[in-house]
Amino acid sequence: MSTPQKIQKAIFAVGGGKGGTGKSFLAANLAIEMGSRQGDVVIVDADLGGPNLHTLLSVKENGKDLGEFLRNNASRLAEVMTATPYPGLKIIKGSENSLFLANLNHLKKLKLIRQIRTLPAESVILDLGTGSAYNTLDLFVIARPGILVVTPEPTAVENTYHFLKSCAVRILKLYARYYKIADLDQRVTEGLESSPSTLRSFLDGLVSRGEPSGQILLAALKNFKPRLVVNKARSEKDGLLGISIVDVVQKYFMIEAELLGTIPYDERVHWSLKKFAPFILEYPESSVSEALRVIAQKLLPGRAPSADKNPSPLPV
Repeated sequence: MSTPQKIQKAIFAVGGGKGGTGKSFLAANLAIEMGSRQGDVVIVDADLGGPNLHTLLSVKENGKDLGEFLRNNASRLAEVMTATPYPGLKIIKGSENSLFLANLNHLKKLKLIRQIRTLPAESVILDLGTGSAYNTLDLFVIARPGILVVTPEPTAVENTYHFLKSCAVRILKLYARYYKIADLDQRVTEGLESSPSTLRSFLDGLVSRGEPSGQILLAALKNFKPRLVVNKARSEKDGLLGISIVDVVQKYFMIEAELLGTIPYDERVHWSLKKFAPFILEYPESSVSEALRVIAQKLLPGRAPSADKNPSPLPV
């Protein structure tokens, strides 16, 4: 009997260092647009602390959700997929028991990641929670790519830098443990989590001392290529924010980020959220919808790096 052909997929994770940046708005509208273009898209509500994506996508409550899989009531994640009203798009809803998921243990997280990678879809979009908990970071860094949403507010920008640094530190610590580099896990903690040192100065120090671990960790960071979306841009200055952030994280964090797009501010976004109506369908001719379509086009398979084309031995 022939072996079923493995489905190649792109996995995207939409995250943010601060609440209110519009990550669920972006994830939902991108999923609708990509589903209409290519079909075979699954969006996963991986906000482990407060899932609400099903409401944005007009999906009614039922017994199928992420919690059913993680409680072993379903053997495969695909069993809890639910149809949406939109062509080519299915959803895996978040669990009603958010406390249970917010404290997801390591083994269940690994099980979830393995199942996400085998979902029967061309594209999977993960809508993540806010903040820098390990569960959120690990889901963000396994994506190709992780998409970080920021708004032109000082607190949001500050949290964006913190989130990216937390991702990088998490990657370095995972690699240190995976390759069993003596004491490196503790040195990463002391050198980065407990001091104002930049990633560049920390890694430059390892390399300058001729430590092999420096090259390993540099290679690890080269596989981390997040994308940035600036949301709610009101002015030309706001539009330049993304370029500035990309430059800063390259200079100080040694992270090769890329500006994926800028979405202008539109008061009607608030109205569409109150109506539970997807903005891209409600106002298709708007500048916001045009920006969303451009971003979706950049992410379609063949344009975004897949796990096979951009491999990472990340041990999660």
